[in-house]
Amino acid sequence: MTGEIVSVDSPSLISPSSTLEAMVSPGDTVATLKAQVMALNRANQSLREQLVAEQATARRWQMALESTGDGLWDWNPITNEVFFSAQWKTMLGYDDHEISNRLEEWDSRVHPYDKAQCYADLEAHLRGDTPLYQNEHRMRCKNGSYKWILDRGQVIEWNAAGQPQRLIGTHTDISDRKREETQRQQMEIILRQSEATNQAILSAIPDLLLRVGRDGTCFMVLPPKDGTTGIFLPIQRHLSEVLPLDLLHYHLQRIDQALSSGQLQAWEQKLPKHGKTCYEEVRLVPCSDEECLVIVRDITERKQTELALQIKIDELDRFFSVSLDLLCIADTDGYFRRLNCAWERTLGYAIEDLEGKRFMDYVHPDDLEATAATLATLAEQQEILNFVNRYRCWDGSYRWIEWRSVPVGQVIYAAARDITHRLQAELDLKSTKEQLELVLQASSEGFSDWNLLTHEIYFSPRWKSILGYQDHELENSLAMWETVMFEEDRVASKQLTQDYNAGRTDHFSLVQRYHHKNGSTVHMLTRILHVMDDEGRVVRMVGSHLDVTPTVEMQAALQTSEMQLSGVLNSSLDGIMAFQSVRQGDLVIDFTWLLCNPTAADLLGHTPSQLLGKRLLDLHPHRHVDTLFSLCQQVVSTGQPVQQSVHYRHQDRDFWLEVIAVKLGDGLAVTCRDITALKQSELALQQSNQKLQDNVASLQQRQEEMLHLGEMNEFIQSCLTVQEAYQAMATLVAPLFPHCGGSIFIINPSRNYAEMVTTWGHDHTSMTEFHPQDCWALRRGRSHQVDPGQTGLRCRHSNAPATAITLCLPMQAQGETLGLFYLWAAGADQFPAAKQQLARTVAEQLSLAIANLNLRETLQHQSIRDPLTGLFNRRYLEESLQQEIQRAQRHNHPIGIIMLDIDYFKAVNDTYGHDAGDLALQAVGKILRERVRGSDIACRYGGEEMTLILPESALTVTEQRAEAIRLEIERLRVDYQGILINPFTASLGVACFPHHGSTASTLIKAADDALYQAKAVGRNRVVVAPGCDPMA
Repeated sequence: MTGEIVSVDSPSLISPSSTLEAMVSPGDTVATLKAQVMALNRANQSLREQLVAEQATARRWQMALESTGDGLWDWNPITNEVFFSAQWKTMLGYDDHEISNRLEEWDSRVHPYDKAQCYADLEAHLRGDTPLYQNEHRMRCKNGSYKWILDRGQVIEWNAAGQPQRLIGTHTDISDRKREETQRQQMEIILRQSEATNQAILSAIPDLLLRVGRDGTCFMVLPPKDGTTGIFLPIQRHLSEVLPLDLLHYHLQRIDQALSSGQLQAWEQKLPKHGKTCYEEVRLVPCSDEECLVIVRDITERKQTELALQIKIDELDRFFSVSLDLLCIADTDGYFRRLNCAWERTLGYAIEDLEGKRFMDYVHPDDLEATAATLATLAEQQEILNFVNRYRCWDGSYRWIEWRSVPVGQVIYAAARDITHRLQAELDLKSTKEQLELVLQASSEGFSDWNLLTHEIYFSPRWKSILGYQDHELENSLAMWETVMFEEDRVASKQLTQDYNAGRTDHFSLVQRYHHKNGSTVHMLTRILHVMDDEGRVVRMVGSHLDVTPTVEMQAALQTSEMQLSGVLNSSLDGIMAFQSVRQGDLVIDFTWLLCNPTAADLLGHTPSQLLGKRLLDLHPHRHVDTLFSLCQQVVSTGQPVQQSVHYRHQDRDFWLEVIAVKLGDGLAVTCRDITALKQSELALQQSNQKLQDNVASLQQRQEEMLHLGEMNEFIQSCLTVQEAYQAMATLVAPLFPHCGGSIFIINPSRNYAEMVTTWGHDHTSMTEFHPQDCWALRRGRSHQVDPGQTGLRCRHSNAPATAITLCLPMQAQGETLGLFYLWAAGADQFPAAKQQLARTVAEQLSLAIANLNLRETLQHQSIRDPLTGLFNRRYLEESLQQEIQRAQRHNHPIGIIMLDIDYFKAVNDTYGHDAGDLALQAVGKILRERVRGSDIACRYGGEEMTLILPESALTVTEQRAEAIRLEIERLRVDYQGILINPFTASLGVACFPHHGSTASTLIKAADDALYQAKAVGRNRVVVAPGCDPMA
């Protein structure tokens, strides 16, 4: 059902006819009667208009509530009738018809842990204890999950007995708010843990820490806490106290570099300490515009060890350098320790590229298992002799290495020798034979292998089967080969072999005739490649033999049976042509068409009749130097068949042909096929592969950006303050936008200007400060991008060139605009859409991080500060005083306590008002803040009473400090709305640890008693508490 808002009661309408007799007495005249009827009609019409108006108001109220997205409910506690709006059901993931208007529907979905409190709050409201029913509880959704719901309602009707008769209310989804509260609590826990970790790290490091200004002044000195303080020279106020003049000048230069560049500075230095030369490692980290954190570590022992080790290494290097063999010191974990120069000559790597590396990484994959087994044997302290494996060279080739290795504990001493030249010929022969065997098994052609050194020859079973023989029927010998070949072809083959091996021709390709087992003639197209050794001598000849008998027979048949050929030509899907050579002496200068089937003519854009008898170059004069003409010349001059792909372009025709040309008399026969579709498919495949590679590269870049973004978030979340985060942002963001410059601006609390807090890139193209209205992005609350040439759309704060692209992104978090993320690039191609989307993501992440840091700082300040005076609050006082007492007990030093109370403060409030009193408290708080040392603690104890804790301050010094503060307050003049409130005086009580007590409570009480004594004896004075038992 679809619910409506509860009906609105209206006065019942009065019918004139039903009340006429009651209203008119018998004695009334007719005129009077008519007047009363008209008045009654007007009243009735007014009631109808009121009813319509109330119904319209009810409908508008329902629409307004529905537009908020909140759910509505209407419940009668007496009859238990209830109504739930469709918005409440939608909020839980249901359609309107899936939940009925029964109280059980609500009760069954409330989380069991929240139900009791819901009913308790509801009963309290029904009893009248609370003006409004309000409860936060969890409701089960349709998918089984739970949402946090804020349930609010109120009784709007009571029955005659005074019992609640009708309640109406709303359901609001507050799940997001609950999640944010949980996350904030978790962040506070993490922050506390991080602070404790930092304190532990500072206590554990063996380094000397200093905070130093640009001129070398030391503001803080923190020696190590592990007992190594004596290795550092004592320093108190300036670096010149411990550094020689030249080293001091160098320090000041590096400090200036660190503060100017904002980058870490690190170096090692040598200086005399305690009568001997020592070494230190120094690191400078900028911590503000004028101060650096200096970290000093004594590395004297490490340097001495390094020098001793270098002497031993030099001795070992001199020994290694005289050996011609490969000398090696390794360990049983599989790492090179030391190598001699012979390794560099053999493998091509620099020695430093090999030492410290796993030698298994250079071993040939096929030798890894054997090498690992050998390493295991060495680990068992067994000597290895004559072990051979392969090592990868710098150029990617491999060298055979023969080893002799001796283990001594965890160290392996080895001598090795390069035996590649000895094994290479054997390995090449074995590899070639294995490859040939695979080719022989997979190919339909016959193959042969002739070893010219041993005169052994091999013919594959396929070669023998072409001649009609089984493999065992023909022996593998030259005599057998000469027997089955035609005599005249044997002579030509031997001559071509000699020419090919002597280099007089660059290839071996020949059609040879053989005697078939059945007496027929077999024509084989033989192609041979020779194999040479390192000295250039031919050692092997490997050949392939293709049975071209059908092609030769077809050529003969074409010459003898033109009719049969015509039928074949006209029905063939391939183009077939025949040409006769046109010679000028011995030189072929053209070809005449003898034959052309319709398919070939159609491919060339002609009819057969237009081609027959014509010359090739007459129809295609530009083909004289092109592939087709050259191919025809090659076939006629060599007599060897040719198969080749030809790109044919003439007039408006452009396609690819697969051409097979065979010599025919003093001409040739050509078979061609249109392979344009195949070529297009190949091109499309290449384009698809390129697109895939581009996509993979894009995904890899996106992954790298996300990893860097994650590291950036982790780093910024680790920052303790917003200023610390600002310093890190430029370094973290710049790698994400390598071709862009940029800046981050933060809007001040008054919202009247935005200030640059960090920037990156070579050129700044924006003002460092500007009004938020000068930026379109801040004004509109959305990103603003200006492409090259759109100078009219530039923000007023940007002075980027007209050819540049700029992007302004408002940094928003928790509904507030915090600042601006500004980027620019010299051209649009340097700032693609992917980078623009990344910029939006970075801006969102930085906005959230800055908001969290601001919130963290605010919470920290509010937890320990009094908001009126800016002094620490009482809670902080109690915690700090207890800590100072413990520290004072450890180091045996005093603590001064001053309790201060403004005299006649109530009179100020009564006379001038509480605003004037607050102004007076603020003025006194300012005096205390300005008069205390960095280690002192000034707190507002309560009302107009304030407390000072003065660590390491004796009683007399504390009394003097109290008197100085009293005089400062006595001179205080407060101007309130033009009225000068004066004079101000204060009474002060002084106590001291341990003289007046050893606990926080006794010290406070002693100072407080002294304060009241000062009040009692006339005010405006300092009273020191009388001595008491320190153990009290």
